Amino acid sequence: MSAHRFVIPLVLVALSACTNPLEAGHSHGAADNAHEAQHSASIAITRWTDTHELFVELDAPVAGHSFSYHAHVTRLADNAPATSGSLTFRFVGMTGQPVSHVDDAVARAGIFAAEAMAPAEGVYSFVLVYEDGDERSEWDAGTVTIGDHHPVAHAEEDEGEIAFLKETQWQIPFATAPAQSMPLTPTIETAAIAKAAPASTTVVAAPSDGLLVWADGLPVVGRRVVRGEPLAAIVPASMADSWSRLQADVSTARVDRELAERELARVEALSERDLLPARRLDEARAGVERARTETRAARRRVATLTSSGAGAIPITAPANGIIVSVGGEHGSEISAGSPLVSVATSAALLLEGHVHSRTASELGTVSTVAVHRGDWPAPRVLVNPNVLTDQLVFDPHTLSAPISVLVDDGAGLLVGDLVSLSLGIGEPTQRLVVPRSAVVETNGTDVVFVQKTGESFTRRRVVLGQADPTHVEVLSGLQPGERVVTEGGFDVHVAALSGSLESHRH
Repeated sequence: MSAHRFVIPLVLVALSACTNPLEAGHSHGAADNAHEAQHSASIAITRWTDTHELFVELDAPVAGHSFSYHAHVTRLADNAPATSGSLTFRFVGMTGQPVSHVDDAVARAGIFAAEAMAPAEGVYSFVLVYEDGDERSEWDAGTVTIGDHHPVAHAEEDEGEIAFLKETQWQIPFATAPAQSMPLTPTIETAAIAKAAPASTTVVAAPSDGLLVWADGLPVVGRRVVRGEPLAAIVPASMADSWSRLQADVSTARVDRELAERELARVEALSERDLLPARRLDEARAGVERARTETRAARRRVATLTSSGAGAIPITAPANGIIVSVGGEHGSEISAGSPLVSVATSAALLLEGHVHSRTASELGTVSTVAVHRGDWPAPRVLVNPNVLTDQLVFDPHTLSAPISVLVDDGAGLLVGDLVSLSLGIGEPTQRLVVPRSAVVETNGTDVVFVQKTGESFTRRRVVLGQADPTHVEVLSGLQPGERVVTEGGFDVHVAALSGSLESHRH
């Protein structure tokens, strides 16, 4: 087998653990040379199903003799090594029954490593099957030629120049996916803010001139209210002086109460040490009670003045919903018709942003709308969005064009959320694409890392085209079906910069 060069101190821990080829599936240095001398030919195979990856290395089989192997099985959904299950080697000849070998247990996490008996001389279709409960993957590994007295050399896999062991891949967030042709719609992206949709918002206005007196539970933006819940009262302007005096009485009573309570605490501490007579403690307690009574009385006088019986006009929540805006300060003078509280009564939202790209001049047909909030793992495609902006009109002062999208169900957003908005423009067309996460920018160059075998990769410069929220078009540098690293690409990049070690192959 040809040797490739390692480039990673990052994997030294994994390499140091691989000392027994039957247990760990890797060997190095003098041990590797001795192994090569004994087995002059070996086979390496990398295959994928929708759910699992197989990377297997085995000695080229000789009829009637055993051959050693080590096979790495990875679950693609979470990049986890197989920790249980069985792996079946099946040799299917032109005639006769298939010859199978079943390995019932992993030698260590992710690796099946043992020996199997080769069938009779001939050419066989080679199939491997992994099973673990409901999990099952079957890989067509091509053809294998069984030698009579000597191992037969097989075509080698096309390896990449960057080696990255499975043991390292399993320890980090890592994933791969094939470059594929799929419908892609060019997008316009902009930052946006979620606001309550106008049609779903109810506004309470001041019914007359007067003083605005908020209830104890101040109507804070974002608080949920129930229809009829008291929010405020409008005190007639003719009673403004009385309300001001009563507010002053409340403040004075509160200060007196706080002073009395502090005095009581001081007297109690001295009484415990027998430094004051009991009469002094009784007087302090009576002072606190008087102050508390006066505070309650002052508050009742304010409540009476702000009640409907005294001529004040109550302001209540107009509907069940969320408060999205509040107007006027406590005790301020307001005019009839002034907005007091706005309540959003449905989940409908208006997403408003500004487009800064001057290459986009119109919104002829918006085919898709996606939104992404910072704490979401991926963008969400909106259902039945209504793009209110028909034409992008750029303001020469802000060098941007406003854009608005009405969303009926809110898509899990809240009023005030800052989001990234992606608008797909025009009809989708088939393009060769990879996930956006597959592209790594190095020194101003866009690259992807193509997986050549289970443990080798190659750096590929790509030219990118159109993009949508999740995928980007590749104009050159990739062929359909080539498998690229979609998570962990930067780790492979670091590995490529970190030096070299000899290949671990059999």
